[in-house]
Amino acid sequence: MTATINASTSAGVVTTADTSGILQLQTNGTAALTVDASQNTTIAGTLTTTGVTTFAAGSAAAPAITTTGDTNTGIFFPAADTIGFAEGGAEAVRIDSDGDVGIGTSSPIAKLHVSTASASAAVLILNSSNNTPYMRFDQSNANIFTIGESSIVGGGAAGFYDFYAGASVGQRFFTGASERARITSAGDFMVGTTVEPTGSTGGSAFMASSVGRRVLILACTTASGAGLAEFKNTNGRVGEISVSGSSTSYLTSSDYRLKNTIAPMTGALAKVIALKPCTYKWKVDGSDGQGFIAHELAEVAPGCVSGAKDAVDAEGNPEYQGIDTSFLVATLTAAIQELKAIVDAQGAEIAALKGATA
Repeated sequence: MTATINASTSAGVVTTADTSGILQLQTNGTAALTVDASQNTTIAGTLTTTGVTTFAAGSAAAPAITTTGDTNTGIFFPAADTIGFAEGGAEAVRIDSDGDVGIGTSSPIAKLHVSTASASAAVLILNSSNNTPYMRFDQSNANIFTIGESSIVGGGAAGFYDFYAGASVGQRFFTGASERARITSAGDFMVGTTVEPTGSTGGSAFMASSVGRRVLILACTTASGAGLAEFKNTNGRVGEISVSGSSTSYLTSSDYRLKNTIAPMTGALAKVIALKPCTYKWKVDGSDGQGFIAHELAEVAPGCVSGAKDAVDAEGNPEYQGIDTSFLVATLTAAIQELKAIVDAQGAEIAALKGATA
């Protein structure tokens, strides 16, 4: 049973009453709206208010709710636990049963999935206060991600930062209107150039080479002498690699203004005599080598050696010692000078003895 209010075309408004707790509005005896005892409301047919029309669940062409009176535009329910938003008779946005939101797609695969069928349209633009793109994801020009203050993709204005991904060039990085770096489709990484660095282009790059190597190339556009690499620590620059017209120099800091307590080297000949040069074979490939054993050299010239004898890391792997024999140059020079002094003294003694017996 149901308590009803019936708008009859023959008898006017007719009401009935019972104790079911259910209220129903009727027109000509047909239920239009029912409110049950739990205050659940069921609407039959169409409810129209100012600018709002409600439809039963259906397709995008007949949305369930529209705010414009246009039955092709509004909210509809394309599947169970799914909400769709239609525009012009076509689905534009969907919230699926997993709570994923699809814009331009009815099959979202993420919490927010934005898609466009146009190859020249931006996928997503986040605008700044002056309505120019601040962040942009673009399908045009072979896919671009832009952060900046310009709507021109591919490098167009100051304050423009662009990540460009294309099959022919790989990935390019812009600031302002200029390309600053790229990773090619072959995996080469270039900075300051779009081709392999040369004396004409300058720039630096890691370029593919034979046997699985990538070669670091540093180039400058002058032959008058220029630094290509600098090495710094908390004290400032401590070394560099520089080039001149036909040679390369590997430099370490040696300015007198960096030093104090300067004195001539003594005892160099004794150090050289204590050195233990040797020949050997490398275990990895059996090739021949000559030089020093690191821990033995450290006993005579510790400044030439890095690391500690028999050192291992936390996992027990060897941490091998290394040497830089360039630090022996001063010792060898001083030893030669000491040896010359001895030879000169002996020469003078021999000359004196020859003069005495003449």
